[in-house]
Amino acid sequence: MTFGEMNFKVLRRPRTQALLDRCIEISGLSASWLTSTDPLAWQLPPSEKRRDLASRELAGGEMSISSFLQAKSRGAPLVALPIFLKRGLVQRSLFCAASSSIKAVEQLQGKKIGLVGFTSSMAVWMRGILHEGYGFDSARCQWFALSGASNVTQSLRLPDEFAPAKLSAWEELDGYEHELDRREVFLVSLLTEGKLDAVVSFQARIDDPRIRPLFDDHLLWSDPLNRKMYPINHLFVVKSDVLANAPQLADGLLRAFGEARRLWTDYLPAVKRESAEKEAAQLGFDPFAYLLGDVEKTTLEAMIRYLQNEELIARHLRWTDLFNNGF
Repeated sequence: MTFGEMNFKVLRRPRTQALLDRCIEISGLSASWLTSTDPLAWQLPPSEKRRDLASRELAGGEMSISSFLQAKSRGAPLVALPIFLKRGLVQRSLFCAASSSIKAVEQLQGKKIGLVGFTSSMAVWMRGILHEGYGFDSARCQWFALSGASNVTQSLRLPDEFAPAKLSAWEELDGYEHELDRREVFLVSLLTEGKLDAVVSFQARIDDPRIRPLFDDHLLWSDPLNRKMYPINHLFVVKSDVLANAPQLADGLLRAFGEARRLWTDYLPAVKRESAEKEAAQLGFDPFAYLLGDVEKTTLEAMIRYLQNEELIARHLRWTDLFNNGF
């Protein structure tokens, strides 16, 4: 079967680089793999809609799981594939100033916590896990967000004149070093100036001696919550009509991402792979095997529950509502 030419967008990382380099072909499909710096959204302002999922230019791409579930609950014609492109223990992404006296979650009560977006996957995961796993009452602290209006947040504005310092950051399981996003550098600057008490980042590691993660990494594995679910932040989605017209495309995409996953060592030195190998050993499975196992199902159910508890989704969803038939 011939699928024709389709455009897809993914973030650049070792597990997708072989696709972006056109090293992998999907039988019958002429695919254009486009690099994105942010996960895609279903609806964007008209000025930003070029190559957005709501436009005609894209057949699918990498999307925040929070954005996907919110869109899906409102009837967006999108289908997920079990291709989970960003995962990890979100507690690693909660930072305080290095000089801060805050040592434990309960000390965040009443404090000022900065976010890029209130409804971002990382922010939703953080609030849900802190509440469910640590008894943290998010209503008893002050949330400051650069985007995502809520009756429990205060707005932050990124000044046009803000000149960000260059900070290196990377995801725990990729080791793919890059510059920290301008929005997050701004939050870090507020943290180091004492205007915020903590910051939720999109990254697990930030190379800045002025800040430190709140959680001691080796203690995270003693938490039973981390044994039964493993947060998913980004997944791959395709437009429903695209899959309806080309049902075999799902298998082709799954094989392509699996092959790119196997080639990731071509793009990452051995020393950078240590974190991922250690994590897989702790978990007892490969978090990027691109399948729906028990951990994935429990994880998806948790994110749905967290969004529903905060009234961020329009209707209740089941994890089975999200995927193409056959997965």
